[in-house]
Amino acid sequence: MPRRGRRGYPAAILIGIDDEAAHIWLVYSESVKPGKNIGKGGDGEKADYRFREEVIETIRALLPEGFNSVIVASEDKARLASLFAEHVTKHHRWLKEKTTLRTLTGKVGTSNDVIQLIKANKLQDTVKAATEETGSTIAKQLERDLELGEVLYTIDEVGDALERGLKPSKLIMTEKFYGSNQWRSRFQSIVQVSKNLGATVIIMDATNPGASRLTQFGGFVCVIRRQS
Repeated sequence: MPRRGRRGYPAAILIGIDDEAAHIWLVYSESVKPGKNIGKGGDGEKADYRFREEVIETIRALLPEGFNSVIVASEDKARLASLFAEHVTKHHRWLKEKTTLRTLTGKVGTSNDVIQLIKANKLQDTVKAATEETGSTIAKQLERDLELGEVLYTIDEVGDALERGLKPSKLIMTEKFYGSNQWRSRFQSIVQVSKNLGATVIIMDATNPGASRLTQFGGFVCVIRRQS
């Protein structure tokens, strides 16, 4: 997965939870970067609730960047990672609708811990399974959006829509399309403006179940937010 000096596109948010803190890592297609560490700050149910809520808010802030999978890891999978997953199910179902949440057994506190997960292929396998599940969900959602006629197929169309005041909900593209356009200034500008308006940017590699459908549209679609 990681290559020194390269980052790639967003793939997943990795959260290592232990008895003291949550260690957040940003998993890209070609690297893993350290993110925020969140201390637990106490014991008891109230402290646990506040702790998990702070982790959720950190995840919320990262979603527009294109991280559509969340991997929660702990050495005791049943005790900590699963308790966090239960908290999401109970209090934040919106997160499960926007991402795929997976749990992983393993220590994720330091860069060496992450390296060990990568060497064992645990991280890559879990991220791949999560992103493929997300891709299948997105593909189903896209079919509904196509029926409603709320989809654009080119960067220029998205630019024109932005000028008319329309707001994108999702920009979905294949890895090949992203690789061919990522250095174009117009592409960069439109993606950034869309993110600023709350759109989620999703990039799918060739093995993702949704990629073949995207390829039929040239590798890119933009879903316009429904007007209230």
